[in-house]
Amino acid sequence: MRKILFISMCMPFKKAFHAGGKTFNYYINKFANDSANEVTLIAKVLPEEEEYIKEVNSNIDAYYVCTPKNKVKKYLSYVKSINSKFNPTYPYGNVLTKEIFDQIEEKLKQLKEKEYCPDIIVLEWTWMMLFIDKVKKYYPDAVYIASEHDVSFLGLERKKDNIKNSFFKYKQEIYYQNIKKRELQCINECDYVVTHNEKDRKLLLENNVNEERVGTITPYFEKPNIVKRNSNFKDIVFYGAMNRTENSETAIWFIKNVLPRLEDLDVRFVIIGNKPPEELKKLENARVEVTGFVDSVEPYFSKAMCLAAPLQGGAGIKVKILEAMAMGVPVITNQIGIEGIDAENGIHYFYCETPKEYETIIRKIYEKEIDAEIIAQNAVKMINDNYNLEKSFEKYSKKIYDLASAAKDVKNEE
Repeated sequence: MRKILFISMCMPFKKAFHAGGKTFNYYINKFANDSANEVTLIAKVLPEEEEYIKEVNSNIDAYYVCTPKNKVKKYLSYVKSINSKFNPTYPYGNVLTKEIFDQIEEKLKQLKEKEYCPDIIVLEWTWMMLFIDKVKKYYPDAVYIASEHDVSFLGLERKKDNIKNSFFKYKQEIYYQNIKKRELQCINECDYVVTHNEKDRKLLLENNVNEERVGTITPYFEKPNIVKRNSNFKDIVFYGAMNRTENSETAIWFIKNVLPRLEDLDVRFVIIGNKPPEELKKLENARVEVTGFVDSVEPYFSKAMCLAAPLQGGAGIKVKILEAMAMGVPVITNQIGIEGIDAENGIHYFYCETPKEYETIIRKIYEKEIDAEIIAQNAVKMINDNYNLEKSFEKYSKKIYDLASAAKDVKNEE
């Protein structure tokens, strides 16, 4: 029986609010449903996720950590965690608080006291991987796997480059350099790391990570049936979790920089996604619709003229782009939007960077100078040919099982 411990930024449930959570849910359940595995989980849970705890696979022995709800404990937690949230040189990053890391370590102590001893430990997301030194205190002999949903230092570098204020830019530079150093250091402390796209794998190789210790997995995304396309040659759609800054900022950028260039066309910009910020909702008008959460994007994608995604930040593969392509919607996006996706400009999607370039392509689609549906169908074929989750899991699981088996053989020889 293989014992696998996952330490994760979120718990696995089908209705995960973001693409990384859906990917994690898919892979951990594949491991947990294998009778040869005993899967244990330590996961951070947000208040809005607690109602889904009952949906977690019963094959997973789960331990949860969360921010205290009691007002006094919450205040004390905040005071204790000030350094971890604001110090750009803090070794574990500023995403999770010291309170959360302390709770994770307490769970590790509990498992150790129960004489639990995992063969494999999977650290999901960069911010859990940064905690590897603490985890190794309890389990120095386990095989360590890092699941890098994004290479975080790339996203931080982009954020730094977009900051105008000199003080905050300087602070972000310190934070970026700290996380880059720590992220690469912790990757090299792992036995194997998987990125979620080929572009991130190459980035790690460029930063001197041993090629034999880096692989890729296919990110989970809904592969729905191709929508029945009936373009109204009016709706330009964009979608994603709008409580994520890079998504809301993208929508605002398009409204302010591209939509005014299309005033003579009968078009609308339709923004689909959960929890849009007030700044975005205030921009809603006859030509801008902010839907908030919707049960299904299919009705919107069916009639959309195209999807425009001039992404302003973030790193890693963009599942929203994969899903739009898989559903047969013409995609217009930039370098950030297409990175990690093996697609060709003018064959599978339309590449744009400047407001003028977006305007030009949208006008050509609107005026039927180009047949965007042919591009969309090419993208559907590319997705079907290149993104196979079953094969991805088989390759991933075999690799880490082989590493665990080899480690056990070495231990038996000692």
